[in-house]
Amino acid sequence: MDNKGILNEISPVFRPYIQNLYHDLELGLCKAKVDLEKVGGNCDNAETQFRLILPYCSKKLKWEVIFDSSTPWFAPDFRFDDDSFLSNTDNEFLTKNVPSLSNWNASDPKALGDVINELIRLYKSHQVKKLSEDDSRASFEYSALLGNAYISEHDIEVWVGGHIAEFLIKLKVDTSKLPELYDERTEDNPGIDTALLLVRYPNSTNAELVLSPFLSKCLGNISLPLMHQSGVLMDYVPMVTDLLNNKIQDLLDNDKLKRELLAQLIVKYEGAILEHDASSAAFLFEMSDFYWILQIDIGVKFPERPPLLTLRSVYHSNKGKPKFKVLSACPYNNFEGYIEQQAEIFKNECKGVIPTNQLLSIDN
Repeated sequence: MDNKGILNEISPVFRPYIQNLYHDLELGLCKAKVDLEKVGGNCDNAETQFRLILPYCSKKLKWEVIFDSSTPWFAPDFRFDDDSFLSNTDNEFLTKNVPSLSNWNASDPKALGDVINELIRLYKSHQVKKLSEDDSRASFEYSALLGNAYISEHDIEVWVGGHIAEFLIKLKVDTSKLPELYDERTEDNPGIDTALLLVRYPNSTNAELVLSPFLSKCLGNISLPLMHQSGVLMDYVPMVTDLLNNKIQDLLDNDKLKRELLAQLIVKYEGAILEHDASSAAFLFEMSDFYWILQIDIGVKFPERPPLLTLRSVYHSNKGKPKFKVLSACPYNNFEGYIEQQAEIFKNECKGVIPTNQLLSIDN
């Protein structure tokens, strides 16, 4: 059953709390959305019980929420998937640390979301306490990280289970100018600035980089530097942070070169321009009664990868579609001369002056 189906089974009295979770609540360093699951085999209480799937570190916490239909104005009860969490607590502790539960406001759709936020903070403190009770390498690494100018306790999620400790660390990368480089709507790319490092102990050498979809699209595949067994996180985290910031700066520098090239062409051939945007332009030219269009597309890998140049005839066609020719290379030191030379060749190809074995059509 999908989330909508589960939501429809919940009593209308409690449904606003769940809808608010879907729309507004983003949890954890990854800023992921909350998911919903039906409590299996308990159809009699489907209207009042459900399970929340909550992102934390690399885990999915599964917490059951239980309302009472006979007293819908009361706060819900919770059943956690970690028996040690809040197993020995009293009302005074809950009043202090989960005030939204103690002061439950049944008329506020955000009431459940506020409680979940406070419980997640408590859960993180619970995990840090478990880590501190363990005289391990991971405990040392955590304490050392907090003394680093790059990281604060709000930038780390900790999970401890058995003999494994896991850290999810938010890296301080500057992505403020990337939306200018990639024409994307911010709301379509949640967590635009999210770059996370996932490290597990005792095998800390297998660190993983977790990027938001938008940042992953911008940076592509990134190979992390090797973290040696003797290395420490307080040195490794700044190294990875600098790596990402340098990658971002390279993208911005390349974008500047791209814009400068397009600007030069647009100014020079202002009267011939058909259309242009931040990464492409189309120009209409005439050469001895031969009318042709030059399409320039510059990718994000420029100048490492040259612009894609396409010559397209205005009047000559093949199977009802304009004839065109894609130029495979473009020397930057003689850009205009190269285009003129290729346009002359293309003109002759279209007019059949020379063999047309190199001529392409859209159907090919």
